[in-house]
Amino acid sequence: MGRTVRLGRGGEFDLIRRLAEEGSLPPEVMIGPGDDGAVLAGGWVVSTDLSIEGVHFERAWITNEEVGFRAAAAAVSDLAAMAADPVGLLVSCAAAPNGEVDVEAVQTGIRALAQSVGACVIGGDLSRSPGPLILDVVAIGRADWPVQRDGAEPGDHVWVTGRLGGAAAAVRAWTSGAAPSATARAAFARPSPRVAEARCLVEQEAVDAMIDLSDGLAGDAAHIAAASGVSITLEATRLPIGEGLEGLGRDVALDLALHGGEDYELCFVTDPGAVDADGFRARFGVEVTRVGTVGEGEGVWLVDDEGPARRLERGGFDHWAVEGTT
Repeated sequence: MGRTVRLGRGGEFDLIRRLAEEGSLPPEVMIGPGDDGAVLAGGWVVSTDLSIEGVHFERAWITNEEVGFRAAAAAVSDLAAMAADPVGLLVSCAAAPNGEVDVEAVQTGIRALAQSVGACVIGGDLSRSPGPLILDVVAIGRADWPVQRDGAEPGDHVWVTGRLGGAAAAVRAWTSGAAPSATARAAFARPSPRVAEARCLVEQEAVDAMIDLSDGLAGDAAHIAAASGVSITLEATRLPIGEGLEGLGRDVALDLALHGGEDYELCFVTDPGAVDADGFRARFGVEVTRVGTVGEGEGVWLVDDEGPARRLERGGFDHWAVEGTT
């Protein structure tokens, strides 16, 4: 029988809990609300992701093609979080009819991302918008063994792929009137959903729970903790800070890595000793870093050099708690 997955704390997720339909799900729905995607009979995984001008991006920051690329990447990243192979994208676009937005360029970016992961655009909808550019991308994939958020157990290790905080550093620069570094800009404009990396982890039986990092490590780790009924302790000195963030100062860099969001890396939980970090890096050219452990209790905690572990009361980006651009 289909079931829902417990979400972490936050105004946005409180609202999702209220909006989610109660009662039994149809037998064709294996996993319903609460994970990175819904899982249907036959291993089909479906997810949807909105990208709204003025909330998720500003067109002054990136090209129209990059707008489409990152919108598609965000949706496909949800498939990666469940170790699904992308098959197709359904794209809905609402734009002003005055030609200010080059919709064909946006679609070019979407297609480029889809092709990079072996998928294609299979349909969608086009509408007039009186204001901002709005994209909604539905990603459809297949998984023999969909990975969920609720498999973490005390004693497990917590890992992340890549580096964290780069996209948030770019937004921080733009909103302060500065130009971001090339590395930070690329992290924001052209993220790489870790589809192949996720499939490898599953094939090697090296993952018990997984999520993609869209809202920030602190908030997304909290979803794994809530879904699994455990606590997660992160180690500040182990976090793989994005290139160039060190110049912002330790506290700022750590804050961006924990709470910035839109990294679209993977956070996953494994048994101790299950991950060959050197082999992973050699195969994919992507580093993988152990950043914490799973324990009894609840919530996400941080250990640093300044004293005992402290609970992270602040999670990641919350659309119902923060005004302005992510």
